[in-house]
Amino acid sequence: MPTPLSASLDFPADPEATYALVTDTGYVEAVAAATGGENIDVSIEDTAEGGAVVTSRRELPAQVPAYARALVGERLRLVEVRTYGPPAENGARTGEVTVRFDGAPVTIEGTLTLGPNDAGSVITLEASVRASIPFVGGKIERFAADEVIRFLHKENEVAHDRLGQ
Repeated sequence: MPTPLSASLDFPADPEATYALVTDTGYVEAVAAATGGENIDVSIEDTAEGGAVVTSRRELPAQVPAYARALVGERLRLVEVRTYGPPAENGARTGEVTVRFDGAPVTIEGTLTLGPNDAGSVITLEASVRASIPFVGGKIERFAADEVIRFLHKENEVAHDRLGQ
């Protein structure tokens, strides 16, 4: 049974400015670096419908519990893909996120919603963490979900710095 993951990030900017930020190569690189990423590679492709596909590849030191270290080694290599659809009338967008770890049977998949709120805008993540590893899969899923939350807090810090808040 996958582990559910829910989180939201508040941005002190309207949805249009927030979308411009989260689809900016420099911002995505800064977030990857702030979360400990190395050998960062970011690509952003606009879609014909008015959205974008944001792909971030990076390596991280494997700061994982002992029971997971044998599975992943000293370094984690991951590919994160965030897909944003076209804007609605109020600037809201929906999309998807996937995170795959090279050499580890762990995936994160879910939906993203970018929309207005009282403070400016919010991105909401609803996802599932899956680790297809006998006996320790649930532990690894919970660990990965906690790490994603920690990374999202770092992303929020980078966003607020970039938006001057």
